[in-house]
Order: sequence, then C-alpha cells, then structure tokens
Amino acid sequence: MKLFVSFKQYLIQITKDAMLFIVCLAPLICGSLFKFGIPAVENVIILKAYYPLFDLLLAVLTPMMISYVSAMVILGDIDEGITKYMAVTPVGKSGYLISKLVFPMSASFFMTIIVMMIFSLTRTAFVQIIGISILASVLGLIMSMMVISISANKVEGMAVMKLSGIITIGIPLVFFAAENVQYLFFFLPSLWMAKFFLGYSLIYFTLCIAVSAAWILFFVKKFLKKIY
Repeated sequence: MKLFVSFKQYLIQITKDAMLFIVCLAPLICGSLFKFGIPAVENVIILKAYYPLFDLLLAVLTPMMISYVSAMVILGDIDEGITKYMAVTPVGKSGYLISKLVFPMSASFFMTIIVMMIFSLTRTAFVQIIGISILASVLGLIMSMMVISISANKVEGMAVMKLSGIITIGIPLVFFAAENVQYLFFFLPSLWMAKFFLGYSLIYFTLCIAVSAAWILFFVKKFLKKIY
C-alpha cells in the first residue's frame, strides 16, 4: 500500500508538468506516424524489408518515454532534497526506487503491448509481442538508472537522456552490420533484443536479460552511493 501511495504521488507529479504529460502521449503519436506514414511512402522508397526495424524502434519508444519521465521526476526529488529522507520513511530507499522506476516500467510493459498490437507494421505473434515488451521495458529501466545515477540535476538529465539513447544502437546493427561485427557489441542489451525479435530464440531472450541485469546492478549501486 505504501508503495502505491508513492506511485500515486509520481502520477500527480506528471499531471502537474505539461511537458512530462505530453511525453507520455508521444508513443501514440509516433505509432500513428509509423503505421500510416511509412506505408504511404512505400511507392517512393522501398521500406518493407525494414518493417521489423521500425517495429523494434516502436517497441522501445514507449519505455524510453516513460524512462525519461521517471528520471525527471526522481531528479526533481533530488533537487528538492526529498531522496535524502527516503531511508527514514515507511517507503524506504528500495521502496522509493520501486515506486518511481519499477512500477512505471511495469506500466510501460502493458503500454508497449497495446502500442505494438495497434501500430505494428509486421504480423507478430502475441507471445513474441509479450517477450519484446518485457525486454523493451527492461531497456527503459536501464536508461532511467543511467540518467539518475550520472546526472546532478534536470538540465544534466536531459543531456544524459539523449546520450543514453546510444544503448539502442544494437537494434540497427543487427540489420546493417556484418554478424561478426555485431558480436563486438555483445554488451548492448538492444542487440540481443533485436536478435530475439528476428529469430524468436529463448537464448537471445536470456542473454538480453542477463546483460540488462549487469547494467541495472551497476547503475543501482552508483545511484545509491550518490544519494546516501
């Protein structure tokens, strides 16, 4: 219950910030552009072979937007000194991170499923959509942790958020780089996520989770040292 109260406060903070609220709507806007805009230019540019690439970018878009919102809310709390007192509240420091990061990323999982089902350009099995939504949400969690652990304030957070997008470079690599070159970027979860989407292999899914866990653990430790 205490975690849900903290999460409710998170939602209230978003509704009070017009920019963050609009960011939450961005996946629907971009999804519409992908769904109707890309097929519309098919007569001019041959893009059908890259529909899976667009679907992958669409899948990571929702978690990326939610991760940005979560990072900005947490950095706002840091600016106001709220995070320093979390350890002595009923929520606690771990509860704080769960309510501000894990809950939003869990919500992004369900939102990604809906976005993929509505706007996907390829025919994808529902089980595969669930799998890719899980991996995309984990990727969003990494990006949030990267921003809040490195940034000192919201201004820096915006810059680092742009930089954190480099973690998604594994997606286009699967389409445009030779296979032996791809494996040089084994440390990018997005590489294994893209391979899972194309090959639908449990091995790639497991590798993505394992690599993601290492990233998350690193940034969680860095963030906790930063605020305590």
